[in-house]
Amino acid sequence: MASTEERLSGLEFDLKQFRTETIRVYTDLVYEVTILKGLGEDSIKRLAALQREMHERLDRQDVMLRDILDRLPPKQ
Repeated sequence: MASTEERLSGLEFDLKQFRTETIRVYTDLVYEVTILKGLGEDSIKRLAALQREMHERLDRQDVMLRDILDRLPPKQ
């Protein structure tokens, strides 16, 4: 049977290895979340730009349609 000192050394080694792996996984997780945050913010900006562009196009189409309707002869 292993002595108390040997068991304690094994436990300390396992704890140190667990801590090292935990820090590595946490670092990877933070990196991935940062990337996702950036992608999300970029997507929101692109969607806002698309919304503005669509509103501008629809406004131009409304103006053009009103112009066409104004040129039609009146109904009798």
